[in-house]
Amino acid sequence: MPVAADIIKIDAPSSAPVGETVIVDVSVKNISGVDRYIAVTGVYDSTSLTWQFDYLLVSPGQTVVMRGWFTMPSKKVRVTVSSWYWDGSKWVSDDTGYVDIALTVLTPEFAGFGISEYNRV
Repeated sequence: MPVAADIIKIDAPSSAPVGETVIVDVSVKNISGVDRYIAVTGVYDSTSLTWQFDYLLVSPGQTVVMRGWFTMPSKKVRVTVSSWYWDGSKWVSDDTGYVDIALTVLTPEFAGFGISEYNRV
């Protein structure tokens, strides 16, 4: 099977608090000798990421960044991403990578307290 789309880098935060939108940027390079339609998919816990583009036409040697995002659940996740290319009749899976994202536990800040008003009775 020919190789066409190489995942160069996956950028994502190392941690995020529950409910935050997490952005995952995947850099994919067309390593074939011809223009290719390239797509990226991503999943965590059987949940698919939403992507900025369904696919892009990428020139030979060109690297593009595909942006995906999801809402951080209440636990750590492993996001697995795959690159795909169109061979003229079907999408072919080409490369896979992953990134782990830890859950950030927010601790309340206590700045102290004071008496703002005092009435003597």
